[in-house]
Amino acid sequence: SLKATSSSSSSSSRRPSRRERRRRAVAVASTNETETKEEDQTKRIAIVFGATGGVGQLVCAKLLLDENRRYDVVHAMCRNKETGEAKLKTKNNASSASSSSSSTNARLRVTEVDVREEKDVEKVLDAIMTEGGEEAKVVVDIVCCLGTTAFPSQRWKENNGPEQTDDIATANVIRAARKICFNQRNTSDTNNNNDKSRFVLISSVGVTRTDSMPYVILNLFGVLKYKRKSEKYLEQTQKENDDTFDYTIVRPGRLTDGPYTSYDLNTLLKATSSERRQVEIKLGDDFDPQETSRIAVADCVAFSLASDLARNKAFVIGTKEGDSGPERDGKKWEALFQQSLM
Repeated sequence: SLKATSSSSSSSSRRPSRRERRRRAVAVASTNETETKEEDQTKRIAIVFGATGGVGQLVCAKLLLDENRRYDVVHAMCRNKETGEAKLKTKNNASSASSSSSSTNARLRVTEVDVREEKDVEKVLDAIMTEGGEEAKVVVDIVCCLGTTAFPSQRWKENNGPEQTDDIATANVIRAARKICFNQRNTSDTNNNNDKSRFVLISSVGVTRTDSMPYVILNLFGVLKYKRKSEKYLEQTQKENDDTFDYTIVRPGRLTDGPYTSYDLNTLLKATSSERRQVEIKLGDDFDPQETSRIAVADCVAFSLASDLARNKAFVIGTKEGDSGPERDGKKWEALFQQSLM
């Protein structure tokens, strides 16, 4: 009896045979390959509203030329497709033709949409989300660069004033994004916040201080009031849908550097590559920058999309001339986001 027990114990603790070890290794490799394929099937896209504006055009450029290729496709949403393609597509000429330019054009989709009509926004987003088939996993980040002038101008024509642009149109985008893009099918199964969708809203400094100078003047026609209304709507929508998306609100001061709306993306990036600015970011709305570079705003948007530190936060951003700015250095942007939280 003792011998049998000893023999059984010895048999159960012996090392697996070479054939058994090989079989287990193949099984593990097969599992890893399946997991990798599932990850590869997840497509990440960016959708930029107001893509032909001074900031929107720069945002598209930064997202398309991201060294890490975070986005498979960048969708540029604009009122007129022909105008959008003329402003955004890289021209096929000797000075700009390159594999990089071809890749940029291949990953850019210019789409026509009237953001003042919620059904139109829903229709366009639904078409984007079903491009890869009903079962395709798509994670979407949205950047809303919609805006108009604070005072009456040519841009107000054809029903494009502050209420229609900064309130109605922006709310349409938020609602449609929540309904079409931010749902359980397109939400990552992991607990990593960076795998969640992000909605970045370009707003303005002074939205919470419309009773103090100079914002009393800037808000005479309601532009800051409507921007703040959209901020609050975005914040509330995120709270009600916390498991599907996060937000970041960027509040620039008076915009400088550009707009460069007469350039295509390739020319645009060459024209702005030497522009360097010191950047300051502060949480909330208590900072009064004298100015804010559009280039810095676009970089801030690009890096905030992947930053956990910018998750569900609202920042004021300001710039001034100098050579010590973060430019395209992700670690420096993370340090700025971290500093703003202290």
